[in-house]
Amino acid sequence: MKYITTLLISLLLSFSAIAKPHCQSFNNYDNKVTIIFTDDKAGAQYTVSDVKLIPSWNGQKYKATSVDISVKKGIATVKLTFDHLTHFSNPKVELKINGKKKTFKVCH
Repeated sequence: MKYITTLLISLLLSFSAIAKPHCQSFNNYDNKVTIIFTDDKAGAQYTVSDVKLIPSWNGQKYKATSVDISVKKGIATVKLTFDHLTHFSNPKVELKINGKKKTFKVCH
């Protein structure tokens, strides 16, 4: 019984710590696209990889040229930079956070 209780508590804690990125800003200035998002469930380790911008007007995916991460008091701030693009229609970002695939809409 103790094992089952421990397992249930572990599962609940793991669900509450699921990364949930929130777009903070988006711009297409200075010959680059910059997207900043935050995640208030950063935890002790926060890695971002395989970052792609999906402008959705042609289905093509664009790889990030840089990813900068800072974590303070459990909140991650991530700055993504992409090559300059001229056309957008409800863009999304696809990435992996701590190895788990996530997709979120870019704010306008």
